[in-house]
Amino acid sequence: MFRKITKIHQKPDFHFSICSNNKELFSKFEEALRKNGMVGLPDLQGNLHYIVDGRKGFPTAFKTMKTATMQLMESHFNNQNQIIESYQRIADQLITKYDFDQALIGTKFIYQIIIYCLLDKSLLISFSKNLYPTIGKIFQSSPEKVSYSVRYAFKKLEQTEREQKANNVKRDYFFDDSFEGKGNRFTIYKLVKEAESLVNIKNGEEIKKGYH
Repeated sequence: MFRKITKIHQKPDFHFSICSNNKELFSKFEEALRKNGMVGLPDLQGNLHYIVDGRKGFPTAFKTMKTATMQLMESHFNNQNQIIESYQRIADQLITKYDFDQALIGTKFIYQIIIYCLLDKSLLISFSKNLYPTIGKIFQSSPEKVSYSVRYAFKKLEQTEREQKANNVKRDYFFDDSFEGKGNRFTIYKLVKEAESLVNIKNGEEIKKGYH
């Protein structure tokens, strides 16, 4: 089910602060940064900002900018990949947990919907203008086909669960009485909400590991 994920609505930011009353420490930082083509400029609040020193010529300034930019891009890219892989595992977990029919294109749409909505929850604001067109572009499908196929996949799951409940099959069910007959908006909201709870659990476990 793997598909390439497009990065959306992300604004990278990078800064750091140093607090110390040790003048020697600041002198060492200033010397090290100056050797790497940086110059410090104070603002009105007394904060010192280091920028690329263009007085040393274009080659030095360009090399400094290129090196710093490539390092930041590599770090950001690696972090983004880890996040996406984590969301893919969560999507797989939910698709398997509720036994969606994986032969259906609608199930593949739902898999991507889970991942993309975890990356950008604003897609849920408008299904017709945001969510369906975004998912459709991945598969070169129309928003209408995405909507119909997703609805069919949920209907198929609802029918399967109804039959299994009648036969007293013990398993995790997605649909309950309050969700029977509901449209895509309700079912997708519920699925994404559960995915978010799994992300929160995972993040909590990682924080606990950090204390040990």
